[in-house]
Amino acid sequence: MKRTWLSAFAALIILIITTLNSTLVAAYNDSCLLYLAESTIPNAGIGMFLGQDVKKGQLLSRNGYGDAAFATVDQNWHNSNPGGTAQARENEDYHWPLTSYDWTSESLGVEDDAEDVSMTVTGFGAVPNCHFRLLNVEEHKAEYDNAGLDRYSSPGSGAITPYFNRTSTAREDIPAGAELYVNYGTSWFLSRDGVFSLVPVQESYIHAQKFLNVYGKLILGTYQDKDTNDGGEWKKRLGDKKNMILPDEAQRDLWDIIKSHPYPSRERQACPDSHADVIRAIHGGIEAVEVENSMRSLRYLKENGKCMDNIVPGMSAIPHAGRGAFATRFIPKGSLVAPAPVVHIADKTTLYMYNETSNKKGKRVKKEDEILSKQIILNYMFGHPSSSVLLFPYSSNVAYINHDSTNYNAELQWTSDFSFFHHKDWLNKTVQELENEWTAGLMLDFIATRDIQPGEEVLINYGDEWQRAWDEHVKAWEPSTPDLDHNNLTYWTKSSKISGGDAEFKRAEVFNADHDVPIKTTKEQATDPYPYNVETHCYIDPEIGIGPYSYAPQTTPFIRREWKDQDWLNKTLVKCNVTERHHVMCDEEEDEYHNYVYTVQLMATKRQGKLRITERYELFDTPSEAIRFVNKRYTSDMFLKKAFRHEMHLPDAIFPRSWMNLL
Repeated sequence: MKRTWLSAFAALIILIITTLNSTLVAAYNDSCLLYLAESTIPNAGIGMFLGQDVKKGQLLSRNGYGDAAFATVDQNWHNSNPGGTAQARENEDYHWPLTSYDWTSESLGVEDDAEDVSMTVTGFGAVPNCHFRLLNVEEHKAEYDNAGLDRYSSPGSGAITPYFNRTSTAREDIPAGAELYVNYGTSWFLSRDGVFSLVPVQESYIHAQKFLNVYGKLILGTYQDKDTNDGGEWKKRLGDKKNMILPDEAQRDLWDIIKSHPYPSRERQACPDSHADVIRAIHGGIEAVEVENSMRSLRYLKENGKCMDNIVPGMSAIPHAGRGAFATRFIPKGSLVAPAPVVHIADKTTLYMYNETSNKKGKRVKKEDEILSKQIILNYMFGHPSSSVLLFPYSSNVAYINHDSTNYNAELQWTSDFSFFHHKDWLNKTVQELENEWTAGLMLDFIATRDIQPGEEVLINYGDEWQRAWDEHVKAWEPSTPDLDHNNLTYWTKSSKISGGDAEFKRAEVFNADHDVPIKTTKEQATDPYPYNVETHCYIDPEIGIGPYSYAPQTTPFIRREWKDQDWLNKTLVKCNVTERHHVMCDEEEDEYHNYVYTVQLMATKRQGKLRITERYELFDTPSEAIRFVNKRYTSDMFLKKAFRHEMHLPDAIFPRSWMNLL
């Protein structure tokens, strides 16, 4: 009887879960949340728009997951010339248009992975534009998650980006039809004045509004403060021709002269283009005008846009694939699965990663004839065996679309619309001509080859060569052991001393998440070490110490003091050794110990004018919160020597013949 009851209960639970899933799928089908369409910013190309109202703080995704992120490491060094001089992608020393889509590693929380890391993020990290007056999206850090592909058991380990779920939330209530804007940072525009013609930054709009206020008084003959006067009365007075110093036509001509002045400025760029908008901005403010002009009707988006949330990420059932892309709604045969604007890379060798050697002068240089691997982002690019060109699709969730050579349900084709962005003539350019293009200007579409049901995984055919390469990789792959897979390397090539013995690889995030476990002292680590890939770092403010110095000391100063709250202030993390651990009594009556304090030793450097002084510290009563586990550089899965690397291939039928420069 008991088993019968349990079986019935289990069946009921399954029924409830099935019903909930059906309800969720139905909710997905209501309307599109995110659209790709022409930006309301003139000449800005594509933009991202909302198809539904959202509340402040709401996640801007269908299933709560964010975008994928891809690390490109030490790329300038790997593209250095034979003499060892590093090239700079940001200076256009080699063709890498993705530099305009890169984020700093610090902004995504991955600064410890390598010496030089830049991050490319799909979806919200690449599609939305930046408008400093209308920023409405807040972006967050990525998570490290290898999707269960363990380096000791899966040939897929190191083949997928471990940086996942970079979420984006609404900074305010945003209405349906609004264009979404993210913050690129002022320096992004200041470094590209020659490309974007002095794009306004935050301060530009403040000065522009002040100018319009004065302009309204001098030229229109009237000006009212919107905070102290009735808008209807203002409009009535403004409409009175007697109050105007210049007639309407003269005002329009004057404004045209102001906007077309040959000496550009960010402040003038921040002013409205049309005279009608100028009049509105004088009373209601530039921001109100910009908000109104940044809206698209839902009808426009449905007729002229492309839905971006037909797919969401989830765990794939394909062995060693990690995550996959799954349909959020029914997708009929021949219809759009996902749009895929792409960034083109003219030379695939810019992704090669080399071994190192020393030249005659003792300088560390790359070994041109020894390629160790390739950047992990290569696995998410499309190419062709007969071409050096690569294409990186940067729309939301398309990076999760997996491969099946026979049972695929989608395929790629060049888009037939979006002529304001997709330059068909580029398909006839030579590779050398493509190399002169430094902005995205091409778009592919993922199209359903049959009906795709809600919840079904979307699959395409990566090509026969990719399949052969994967089969060979799986056949040759052998599981590693903790004592052989150490990757504690400098520029990924030079081994250093292993301190972790046989302890298995484990990310620092695992130790940082477990706050209740005491941190091992150096004495304890001698017999029970942490994994080789992690080390302890401590927060310290070096300014709390000896000084000021009149000159650099001949010996390293030693400072012993209590750890202070001020050590948090500048958030400086320095490698440290934990030498002692003590209980902290939290409940004297119950004689309970709930936490620990530590004695730590470290070396810290501070600057005093031109002096750079290193001091040795011993800090006692250091709280556990001030000690962080940090991943050693070049130890994450993407640096595994046996990790799979191969681009996906576009079919011959759609790959441009003019790009086949390797025939």
